[in-house]
Amino acid sequence: MGTKPKSSTLLKHPSGVYARVGQGFSWPAFFFGSLWAFVKRAWLLTALLLVLEAALWAAGGYAATAGNPALLTVFLLANVAYAVARGIYGNRWLLAMLRRRGFVPV
Repeated sequence: MGTKPKSSTLLKHPSGVYARVGQGFSWPAFFFGSLWAFVKRAWLLTALLLVLEAALWAAGGYAATAGNPALLTVFLLANVAYAVARGIYGNRWLLAMLRRRGFVPV
């Protein structure tokens, strides 16, 4: 009894470099956000995720300073929603970035 292997897309750049992008939910993107994008060398995505993370960090600081439980709950839900969105769309974003760089499916 084993687990079903995760499907992926294999891409090739005209220079001969290969890249494999998983399909489905990206746990690394879920947990690591902008660090994941940085490791994948997705510079624009890294910058966008950092901006969103900074905004959430600032909102969290405000919520903590205000001491409003409802505001803290909204902040928590926003962080969870942001992490889930990264997980759901992370591999799609990575695939789109590679295709813009000239990679084509093999």
